[in-house]
Amino acid sequence: RRKTSVLLVAVSIFIIGALTALLLPPTYKSSATILIKERDIPSEMVRSTVTSFASQRIQAISQKVMARPNLLEIIEKYKLYTDEKKHLTTEEIINEMRENISLDLIDASVVDPRTGRPTAATIAFKLSFSGESPTQVQKVANELMSLFLKENLKERSEKASETYVFLRDESERLSKKISLLE
Repeated sequence: RRKTSVLLVAVSIFIIGALTALLLPPTYKSSATILIKERDIPSEMVRSTVTSFASQRIQAISQKVMARPNLLEIIEKYKLYTDEKKHLTTEEIINEMRENISLDLIDASVVDPRTGRPTAATIAFKLSFSGESPTQVQKVANELMSLFLKENLKERSEKASETYVFLRDESERLSKKISLLE
């Protein structure tokens, strides 16, 4: 009794889906996943110089990488959003690029070595970029990941040099104290 109405609805849904697939431009997505490695030095020897959680550090690095100058440089380098530049402001283009970038934290249940209890911890993160050209998307995703890694290395180097200065000063202070006691 309702064959025609069901068939009509099914055919119209199929036609709408086919038109959408044919008329919308293809979107490509390139992703990179970075595993967060635990430090090599045992915590009993030297306390970690990185006191924040991995998710907080990733967010802080993300803020630096997603800064306006970095994104503008990538847009110019890879000639992104050429059509949009004709009718959008620079700030709108940067916001569109930020929308095309996704940063997903990957959490897992791990055992805390200090307490022995299972806790959720960020063990990796996935950085993705979406766009219309597969080669551009892949190059931009690589560029963004390189910026993340450079910023992380820079941050860790600064922390390590601060720690080195502190340990050197502490060593000199203790050496003087030992000399006095002798």
